[in-house]
Amino acid sequence: MSFSITRRSFMKSAALFSSMGLAPAFLTRAAEGEAPAINGFKDDRVLVVLQLGGGNDGLNTVVPYTNDLYYRARPQIGIKKDQALRLTDELGLNKNLEGLLGLYDAGKAAIVQGVGYPNPDRSHFRSMEIWHTASDSEQYLGDGWIGRYFDNCCSGTARPQAGVALGPERPQAFDGAKGLGVAFDNPDNFGWRPGKFTDTPDNFAKLNTPIAQTGSTLDFLRHTTSNAIMSSAEVKEAANRAGLAGGAVARKNGEAAFRTVAGLIRGGLQTRIYYIAAGGFDTHANQTGTHDNLLKRLGEGLAQFQQQLEQDGTADRVMTMVFSEFGRRVEQNASGGTDHGTAAPMFLVGNGIKPGIHGAAPNLADLDNGDLKHSVDFRSVYASVLQQWFEVDPAPILGQTFATLPIV
Repeated sequence: MSFSITRRSFMKSAALFSSMGLAPAFLTRAAEGEAPAINGFKDDRVLVVLQLGGGNDGLNTVVPYTNDLYYRARPQIGIKKDQALRLTDELGLNKNLEGLLGLYDAGKAAIVQGVGYPNPDRSHFRSMEIWHTASDSEQYLGDGWIGRYFDNCCSGTARPQAGVALGPERPQAFDGAKGLGVAFDNPDNFGWRPGKFTDTPDNFAKLNTPIAQTGSTLDFLRHTTSNAIMSSAEVKEAANRAGLAGGAVARKNGEAAFRTVAGLIRGGLQTRIYYIAAGGFDTHANQTGTHDNLLKRLGEGLAQFQQQLEQDGTADRVMTMVFSEFGRRVEQNASGGTDHGTAAPMFLVGNGIKPGIHGAAPNLADLDNGDLKHSVDFRSVYASVLQQWFEVDPAPILGQTFATLPIV
């Protein structure tokens, strides 16, 4: 009986074994190609995606402080007008978002109002899956939207680190046929680890040195593992050039993740999409204090990141996109918090964006069983980033055509 394996099935199997803790780290991060250059990206542009896990309360983030319906629905937790940071005559930011307001006033931040999708799902896992795969609510896709971007637009010379997630897990958004995209919480941890028969890096490298091509599965394994060795070296070299060695760890809520991303960009790593996750936004009870602290970290993190990029001379190349899997219910609950809802704002930060407020503010007088109706499909934001920032056709990546917003 003969046995053969395709590159696509190998990458999927490697991901499965990795999730079970059975595969070598290199094999789960392998991809085709040997040249360090990454094609398919406009002018070496970089996208940083920040995921606010748990469902950020959009109404207490971008506050409709002239709307009586807002205060009737939230008599205890509503943000008073004199405690909000003015954006317009009708809208203000939560007072803890001074860092974001500074970026907005400087023309480096955009707010997209009322972002969601039809027939919303209030499950954290399912809604996040929808955002990661850019699927319809009743559609189940295996590949992520970023993975499909890599598949459609990156040449065969791309390394696994075309996408980097700062954290212990590779996001589903990276899943694709080419297997591009890696995850690590510290550049020092992304690399060779001793095993039973590979007790030194030199022995491991010798074992996986590519030989004359015969088209066998073993040749492919050696090739991908060798490529992963080079990828690991490139990550560590970039971290060393940026002074990150030994001190860059992506801790909870991304306090160090932004510094790590800025450093890797400064160090010349050939990565074009970075992914950061910040948790804690599932505020069912005693929301006010918790949400205030989370938003303060968010605002300060975005401002400090942009400031570092400016100092490094890389700011013109970088756009940051912030999203959460859903917003919260309009009415506060009996525990001083809010339950899972629907539409919420997204944020875009960078020198290249068109600042201001995009999309219509949620209509509190026209609800869907107590929930906000979305006015902007989240895939329209994705399409806008793909088309205007990376200058590629978003339709093959997203599977259909979505209206775009003037964000770049």
